[in-house]
Amino acid sequence: MTLPERCRHVRAQIDQRNELRRAHQEAKAFRERAGEFLAIRTQVSAELAKVLVLKKKSVTIGKAPVVTVALGLLEECENGLDTNPTESGKDFGRLKRSVEKVRKDLASVTENALGSVNRDLPSIEESFLKLVELIPGYLSRVARIREERDHLHRGTDLESMSAQELEYFLDRRDALRELADQLDPSEFPKEVLEFFKAARRGGAPLEKFTPGVQEWLSQRHLLNSVRVVIQN
Repeated sequence: MTLPERCRHVRAQIDQRNELRRAHQEAKAFRERAGEFLAIRTQVSAELAKVLVLKKKSVTIGKAPVVTVALGLLEECENGLDTNPTESGKDFGRLKRSVEKVRKDLASVTENALGSVNRDLPSIEESFLKLVELIPGYLSRVARIREERDHLHRGTDLESMSAQELEYFLDRRDALRELADQLDPSEFPKEVLEFFKAARRGGAPLEKFTPGVQEWLSQRHLLNSVRVVIQN
């Protein structure tokens, strides 16, 4: 092999190696971009799954983010990869900013909806439960309400929940609300609560066993739970 031929051969090897290096760098950059988009996509999917759960549970959802711009940029980026992949950096940057905006807007929608869930949790006054549990037949029901209420309020970091955990939380919330509705304060007259409150302190005086109390107990078949004790 002559010296010029050898030089050409070496130059060809150098060009080939440089081409492989450029291809490697371009592939590395593409993988990094794909990884960035995968992370955003994972976050968007998680937020969307929560939104679907909230809608399923009839929670009011705000306006969904507009994705038209992001879809248009995605099409441009795909076309750029087909025609001139080495010059797709700017297209990737524009698409990433647009998709990130969609993610932030969707996260804001979810955050606002979860805030309304927190504000709408069933509120059951402990003082009311303490009075109701004195009534025969209500002790176990009150205990269950307390258990559900305490469990619910221990897990109110809704933003950190997955969609599955959020759905479970909302199911428990609905169950608690149903239990709470069964103890409507308007169904427990003050004189009834005062009678059992006095009874807990060693016995209610006879004047507190009013006709209204008797009627309330009779309607609920609880008269046989009351005993009259005559003290000497």
